[in-house]
Amino acid sequence: MLLRNSSTIRIFTSICRRNHRLIDHKLYPLHDRQSIEYNQLILKSRQEFISTGCLYLPHFLTTETRSNILNEINSILTNSSQNLYNSYVEHTENLYNTSSPETNLNEIESSSKTIIAFDQISHESLLRKIYSWNPLINFITDVIQIYPNLYPSCDDLGALYINIYRQSNKLSWHTDHSHFFVNLLLQQTSMSNEGIFEYKTKNNNEIISRTDFQAGGLVLFNGRTYSHRITEVRLSKLPRINAILTYDCHPNHRLSNYVLRKFFGRTN
Repeated sequence: MLLRNSSTIRIFTSICRRNHRLIDHKLYPLHDRQSIEYNQLILKSRQEFISTGCLYLPHFLTTETRSNILNEINSILTNSSQNLYNSYVEHTENLYNTSSPETNLNEIESSSKTIIAFDQISHESLLRKIYSWNPLINFITDVIQIYPNLYPSCDDLGALYINIYRQSNKLSWHTDHSHFFVNLLLQQTSMSNEGIFEYKTKNNNEIISRTDFQAGGLVLFNGRTYSHRITEVRLSKLPRINAILTYDCHPNHRLSNYVLRKFFGRTN
């Protein structure tokens, strides 16, 4: 019995080592939750998240990890392009509502992008490994401190998905249902003024334009409190690519059929 337990520990340790090297573990020691460095990171990250609603961790992914993930995405785009959903949504500030000028005083806006759903991402993908990595989940839990535990979503489409913003694509002003989202920045546009993440401050609606965001970074954002958008990609031939990692306080979280049809064009 002791031998079996030792073997299990060795396997678990090996997996943790492989996974923490997908990120810059020297900058972000997520694998060592008991260390002084980890707790200092939590204090700094939580202060930034609470005060601004937006935590940005530059150089979160290693260059090799980001390159490999982009290769995975390019393979999907090459081999499954006809099966990808080109989302076009008309909405008010609430993305989840289908409204019209007659029933809602808020201005109708439109958002568009190409989406790679969770079931279209390989089970061997590095993105899946990062998404299900317990130290990352613990880190997010420790930063937001809203729920005692967080779990990866069980949704077949929306647990982990990739947004691709090509020319004429954008995400208009909106707020989210959830208190936070986790965003991995995989590729920025070649035009410095296109595909920019922006949000409005709570007090005076000042627009904060995050032109400092770089590919390889991780963003944790309070999307329920702060209205936000992605500005239109107009001329850039290089699309903006990011991955959304969905976690919830309920272990059996799934999106409603309405939301699935609206954002993925299908329910399964």
